Amino acid sequence: MRQGIDLLISSLWIPIFVAIIVWSFGADQDGARSVKVQKVEVPCLPGGALPSLTLNQSGIPLISWVDREADGAAVLKFAKWQGNEWSPPREIVRGKTWFVNWADYPTMAVLDDGTLAVHWLDKISSDTYAYGIKISLSRDGGETWSDPVIPHSDRSPSEHGFLSLKSVGERFHLAWLDGRETLKGKPMTLRSRFLSADGTMSDEILLDESVCDCCPVDAVVGKDGVVTFYRDRDHMEVRDIAWIEQGVSDGKPVSSSLVHDDQWIQPGCPVNGPAVAGDSGQWVAVWYTESGSMTAKDRGAVFLRSLDTAEGQYGKVHRIDAGNPLGRVDVCQGTDDRFLVCWMEEVDGRAQVSVRPWKLGSLTENRWVVAETSAGRKSGFPQIVQIPGTQQALVAYTVFDERNLSSVETAWLNWGENQP
Repeated sequence: MRQGIDLLISSLWIPIFVAIIVWSFGADQDGARSVKVQKVEVPCLPGGALPSLTLNQSGIPLISWVDREADGAAVLKFAKWQGNEWSPPREIVRGKTWFVNWADYPTMAVLDDGTLAVHWLDKISSDTYAYGIKISLSRDGGETWSDPVIPHSDRSPSEHGFLSLKSVGERFHLAWLDGRETLKGKPMTLRSRFLSADGTMSDEILLDESVCDCCPVDAVVGKDGVVTFYRDRDHMEVRDIAWIEQGVSDGKPVSSSLVHDDQWIQPGCPVNGPAVAGDSGQWVAVWYTESGSMTAKDRGAVFLRSLDTAEGQYGKVHRIDAGNPLGRVDVCQGTDDRFLVCWMEEVDGRAQVSVRPWKLGSLTENRWVVAETSAGRKSGFPQIVQIPGTQQALVAYTVFDERNLSSVETAWLNWGENQP
């Protein structure tokens, strides 16, 4: 049974950039535990949106987002976490021909040597859904950025997006949805390659010739392989979450399977992809489904499942949500054998940005509601990352003011003993 939440607000001692909101919770399965949530302002312009979180080579969180300027230009910016606030923003790139989409947002990744990579979408032609992926690199911490490279060899006026951009130590692993075959009446494809710090790329590899058209892609990496997760699509329009493992040397597929056989028959794309945390040897995947075999009719659900690839054994399927989820999931791995699942739950026409802790084999009862925002698509996908070596995490999301103008906000979660 979920515990009630007491919201305590104090405005007398709030720093100019940080509003502190304290949420108290009862015991979880590990004993008494409370969490504090501090709302932290992101240095974005009015109208900012599309946040993304990652960690740099030192384990320091980075956030990126897209600002809109008065002349119509989209500007991709990023900031660095400074312990209790974000640094002043740095501009990465700007453009007036970008394809800016609520579900297909720019992301960042960092190699072991500190090389940064960021991606965004740019139009290929005037057709509405003709766009491609561009990636820029920085070898000096984001002071300067390279000319963009395009990972897909195809330049046709079709969709190329939903890039999963991950560091494999010395190279970046790329996996994306590629629509070159859709111009021939065929399904969307999933393709992959590696990107080096000098901008060179390995051979492009076709991973799956029939996938869901517009669901985000995610991946976990390890020394021996990369596992990419995506929403599959078969000839009967079953759209369940699948994974493909690739070798890190040549990128060739090694093995593949479904995370779970939901049997969700869906004639259109639900724009709800999987999220995964861990590594190629042991991972935890989270996903949304409306399959009648998994939940009540016309009501979706968020599930979690783990796999130990060394043992070849799946864990139990756990339901994470509170009964009326919108999905839009994310998950991160902590340093205390704990995973944090993030998703959106709809309550009274609004979306609650929700977080729930989970340990291998142990599902806690508490749901931490860290923010509230619009339930519409414009609020996008919340993101979560745990700060290494601490019992703290950051959640990024998009909120709206009374004028319906968006901005990016973060919540700093602290459930450790030394709470501020």
